[in-house]
Amino acid sequence: MEAAKQQAYDLLTALQYSVADIPESDERRADLRAADATSTYLVEVKQKLDDNDSLEADSRRMADGEVISHLETLSHHNRVDAILKDGRDQLDLTPKSNGDFRLVWFVASGIDRPVYWKRAFATFYGSVQLLALKPPSDRIVDCFYFDYSAAWSMPTVDAMVLVDHDNLQLCLNEFSPQLDAFRESSLCKQLSDAVVDPLRLVADNSIIALHSDVSRKHEDVVLDELFRQTGIRYTALRPKQHSASAMVDREYTT
Repeated sequence: MEAAKQQAYDLLTALQYSVADIPESDERRADLRAADATSTYLVEVKQKLDDNDSLEADSRRMADGEVISHLETLSHHNRVDAILKDGRDQLDLTPKSNGDFRLVWFVASGIDRPVYWKRAFATFYGSVQLLALKPPSDRIVDCFYFDYSAAWSMPTVDAMVLVDHDNLQLCLNEFSPQLDAFRESSLCKQLSDAVVDPLRLVADNSIIALHSDVSRKHEDVVLDELFRQTGIRYTALRPKQHSASAMVDREYTT
């Protein structure tokens, strides 16, 4: 069993679910079925790893004495979007009983896993940080569905489980028709401290959610729609993560 799938299997087993592989078929299937006395979950595991070719190229350059620098975007990412939607497609092709829940289990792995984690979250929710210009404010607020949102385009998926070696978030999909039932599921209750629930975050004024069919292609159009809905003129902040790596000769270390 591959490492990411094994991680999902082990965690669900630790939560006292009965976990089994879903048999392969001529059609693509999800990876796991987890069940207890009240609920059944179909789970498709996806993993984002470091690119081996890029790692090897960086290693060769560092061996030649170079310092390797990367500047990574942390917003919606097309490759991550494709991975999530591929998981949706596999879940859609998996036989389902009435009331079964469907989850994409996204594992961020490797040196760049903090980048993959943030990209997966931003891609699922289309989230962007905003700063108010008129009236001005120094508070930075997260806006869900500012960018293209994978969650919006995959209503048959009830949640994304986002994990790395140290962290877990259970990201609810408010566009799922099973949202209320999933909120009451045993998994949601067991992982209550890790649940991201957009509707409740909006109710708590913790985020803004842009519910609109306006095109997300042009940022200015989205900002105008946000102004129309809120009466506040925002600017979008798109932070990037900078990292640098170098190879150190142990002969010169103490």
